[in-house]
Amino acid sequence: MTPFTPNGGEPTVNGERTELSKPLRRMPSIPDAALHKDLRAALKKRGMADRVAGAISTIWTDPAAVLPQVANPQRRRIPGAYLLVISGSVYTSRLVPDPLNPRNADHVQFALAQAAGAPPATLVPAVQEGEGELAIRVESRDALVEQVDWAIETTRNRNSPVPDIAEQGIMDPPIGVATTVFYDGPDESPTTHIIVREGSSRTSHGLYNMGVTAEEVLFSLPRSASPMQAHIDKINSYVSKPAEDISMTEKGAIRCAVTDFELIIGVVPDVGGAVDLSQAIKARVAQDHLNTKEPWTDAAKHTSLAEECLISARAAGVIPSDAEADWLGGRLTSKEAASRKIVAFGDDRAARAVHLFTTNEAQIHDAVRQPIALVLTNEPTGRKRTRVTTKTKLPLAVELIVREKRGAASEGELARFRKVLTEALPSNLQKTSWRPTKRSPEQMYQAALKEIEEGKDERPAGIELWVRAAYVLVKHNAISGPRHDVGPGGDRRGASAVMEALTDTEQGLRHLRQVIEDDRAGLAPRQVDDHDQPRKDGEGNDLPVDNDFLRTKLAPKGGQTPQPLSPEDTVYAHYKRGVLATKDALRSLEAEMRNLADLKDDDGVPLIEREGRSHARLLMDKLQNLAAEAQDWWEKAVEAQSTTPSSSSDNQEDGEDDGQEAA
Repeated sequence: MTPFTPNGGEPTVNGERTELSKPLRRMPSIPDAALHKDLRAALKKRGMADRVAGAISTIWTDPAAVLPQVANPQRRRIPGAYLLVISGSVYTSRLVPDPLNPRNADHVQFALAQAAGAPPATLVPAVQEGEGELAIRVESRDALVEQVDWAIETTRNRNSPVPDIAEQGIMDPPIGVATTVFYDGPDESPTTHIIVREGSSRTSHGLYNMGVTAEEVLFSLPRSASPMQAHIDKINSYVSKPAEDISMTEKGAIRCAVTDFELIIGVVPDVGGAVDLSQAIKARVAQDHLNTKEPWTDAAKHTSLAEECLISARAAGVIPSDAEADWLGGRLTSKEAASRKIVAFGDDRAARAVHLFTTNEAQIHDAVRQPIALVLTNEPTGRKRTRVTTKTKLPLAVELIVREKRGAASEGELARFRKVLTEALPSNLQKTSWRPTKRSPEQMYQAALKEIEEGKDERPAGIELWVRAAYVLVKHNAISGPRHDVGPGGDRRGASAVMEALTDTEQGLRHLRQVIEDDRAGLAPRQVDDHDQPRKDGEGNDLPVDNDFLRTKLAPKGGQTPQPLSPEDTVYAHYKRGVLATKDALRSLEAEMRNLADLKDDDGVPLIEREGRSHARLLMDKLQNLAAEAQDWWEKAVEAQSTTPSSSSDNQEDGEDDGQEAA
């Protein structure tokens, strides 16, 4: 297979993680001095100090593209004002990561602690100095170098951007502002630098990959064209090597050498004087870091990514038509799908979605994994990349399936659907050879039954029934997760274990087939007998399939399915239950009569003896009738037992009764 090489990146093949690395490009040489001069003049015309305009003019790789923006800068909204911004491509080595990066504020050690060997970091405020210019004050140039060096290392160690900067370069443009540093030493003149206020982490990683130091960034490289050109020549010497000879670190340096950048050159407050440049920049930084946006929910992430995977699968021909893609994406009703000659059953759509995101068939797998590989997220586990596995992909299939319930079910119901469906599906779908077929539920049932009879290890028909029926059972709330009650009735098996047990028996497979057929007919899943007839309750209603029925009757814990009783045994079981219920009723009646007799008036006379004439009469008549009926049962039983040997259970019951009477 031809290696996939997106945009000139480094290729990978079949199923391994796709590296969409930034292409290697030569670093632009220093632009003509005349362009710098024109840009410098335009900035000074805006009212900037000469040293500020000079520092700004030298960072751009193409000053001619930036020059028109000076007169017409871009506007970025913040609370209470607009920031004025110019943007373009810059040399990363002429950007200074924020030495006062608030991300590191919790690592700053103050003099009050008197900690020996404390880092030189301070939190001196930056204030507006002039047009488009901030200012800070530090002890000396050496102190500034130490502070920037500490800030770079601390920032880089605390935050690892994903994707890796060495693979992608600096993807999001940093945002910075010209900042003049004033020194306490009388012999040190102020210096102006372009300090990054948003994107310090990205910039710090970029400088690290290029191997430039804080001293070089602050003073050596900006000093004149000569050291900067030497730096450019060094980076470009890496690019000039044969591709196979360029090391990973050299590739990282090449990719980080240039970045897009936004430079703040002013602020326009809504109310004059209400917001200055320093305050405006703090507000801009706070938008991203202090007042953070709510993270996407898993459902939102999975929905968006599933859509990208559908587009990729359609482009690869895995999904044969736009209509099929719309059906899988939930953009067609069942009627609309049927009118387009699509099998419009919910279980079929669910099975196709699950197969699309779990199969290892090369064409399908590659089409689906490509969009996922592009979204490299920093997971809570600490892993820097998302490994594209079934665990990664299955939630996307589930999110496609759940679209049929969006707006028709509560968020709680949708959450339950996602959770239980994920738990009810087979855990090793990527290792099986199943695929959705056009067979009817009956044909799938017969094929699955044959797989059991022949003892096959691979059981694709059984898996297909399982996947389709799992969708139906979860949809109708007929299966759920483990029961955590204890004792004989406890069942801590997951939904997948119950479903697997159902596929191992004829009775279980029969019901998997039945729930699919019922759902297609618009019915809730029903219990059926050995003749495929719906079982009825006492009122003649169909008995539903529910979680208790699945766990205790069809797939009981321990794997032993109780055999159905014969009609004679069923009657005898009811008889035994009736005898016990009658005894319980007699004990209850006896207790209630004692309670009734204990209710007395102020003279200590039981109320039933003083006022219960009619009540006692009714009770007496009823008890006499019951006693007569019991006498009749007894005489007939004696007569029957004189000709038929008594069972041991009958003798035991007689003995128990005699004992109670004697007592």
